[in-house]
Amino acid sequence: MREFITTILLLSVWVGSYVCVTTFFSSIKRSALRQQPRQHGAQLDFFPTARMQFLLRTIFLLLLAFGGLVLVATRKEGGALFALLVPASVFLLIFLVRPVSVVADDRGIRQRRWILHDKEINWEDIASVAYGRNTGTTYVRSKIRFSAFLVGRARFEHEIRAHARDAEVHAEEKDD
Repeated sequence: MREFITTILLLSVWVGSYVCVTTFFSSIKRSALRQQPRQHGAQLDFFPTARMQFLLRTIFLLLLAFGGLVLVATRKEGGALFALLVPASVFLLIFLVRPVSVVADDRGIRQRRWILHDKEINWEDIASVAYGRNTGTTYVRSKIRFSAFLVGRARFEHEIRAHARDAEVHAEEKDD
């Protein structure tokens, strides 16, 4: 009987954690839908929400602190520095998949990147727009990725329809 209760409690903690994380990310997506992009003349800047930026900064700081602790413990014990690969790998992976700003102007769409040159696509080159299944991500000709965590998604779609009239826009799939 004791094992059964322990199993139920552990399962409840796991399900509760899943629900909390899912609810948290859903609230970030909802706040992104309510916010509007920054406008600088004819240029629209679609940026990650403040909550997403805070979450990423917090995770990066925690990973940095964890890496520091691993480094101190490794040096104290005289071990190899291979243990630093874990926080460094997680840091790199989060850095690579984080939502990146998208800028729309009179010429087209540009997605900013930190290390490599910006991804750009002219309005007349946009042939299709598709939506990621279950992610809320908008893909413009498989080149520009508009994350669900960026502000002003409705405005972004409006800009595509207004500037790229010949583009084939696939309807977003809604899960019931």
